Amino acid sequence: MNSCTMGAIKDIVDLTRELETRAKERHDIELIHRIQSLIISLQSQHADIADRDIRLMQENTDLKNQLAELQKEEVRIHRTIEFRRGPRTGGKWLPFCPKCHMPVNDTDYGQNLCSALCGWKATRLHDMSVLIAQLQ
Repeated sequence: MNSCTMGAIKDIVDLTRELETRAKERHDIELIHRIQSLIISLQSQHADIADRDIRLMQENTDLKNQLAELQKEEVRIHRTIEFRRGPRTGGKWLPFCPKCHMPVNDTDYGQNLCSALCGWKATRLHDMSVLIAQLQ
């Protein structure tokens, strides 16, 4: 809940106090006390939710940092091809499309094509293993 909700709860508390001073019958006073009890319960739940939200936001930040660390890759552009080395490539240099960053297919007819078919292609002048060796 936000500050608007807390402001509404405060308004309800103020109104019930005013009603309590005006109440004449025992039944009315009992109803007002029940409303006040519900307000206290709602405020407690609000505090619990706020604490949980803070914990979840911190956990989310920690998980994002862990994921970024696990996905960290070394990237180099060589002969118009993007090469990546990291966890998702098994620690080996592999070719990727410099346009959309998807893996490159090494075709039999002298071209390197994007596996996602984004339109990128490069004429293969050397065997991919030669290019990878040049990155070492």
